[in-house]
Amino acid sequence: MLARAAVAVLVAVASAVTVTPVATADVADRASVYEPFYRLYNPVTGDNYNTTSQAEVMNAPNNGYSYAGIDAFVSTTAQAGLIPFYRIYSPIRRDRFHTADWNEVVAATTGQGYVYEGIGAYVYPPNSGTGRPFHRLRYPGNGDHVLMTSSAEVASATASGYQYEGVSANVG
Repeated sequence: MLARAAVAVLVAVASAVTVTPVATADVADRASVYEPFYRLYNPVTGDNYNTTSQAEVMNAPNNGYSYAGIDAFVSTTAQAGLIPFYRIYSPIRRDRFHTADWNEVVAATTGQGYVYEGIGAYVYPPNSGTGRPFHRLRYPGNGDHVLMTSSAEVASATASGYQYEGVSANVG
């Protein structure tokens, strides 16, 4: 009965919202370039990581992760002015994170036990002035890296023990 009521509320809200199409090429181009960068969280390991894959989000509960929201908007294809945002994973630390710095990928995969998983997205260069800063933090207790655009979230994370590592990229 409760589920039926929730569906009725969602239908009522959805039918009340109207979307007016915008016919400008600029808006259409930007809308087609940027994809949600979802955050997943594993409460057992404390690992946070991001993905553009809806399949990965849908399969997250099978791997112990829960959906934690959309952190930013990124591109899934190479575009002028964007750089690769590499994804690496440590099976030992159970930590997955992104970096725009290829030298960091090399150092982590050759000396820290991380495995290269490919290009997770395309982003604006760090501190480029385009988009919003995507801050990276690391928790020393379990090695978890987390990305966030919200200054309030950064302040909360540092207050709870995360160490600020700087702007990893700029995002939409």
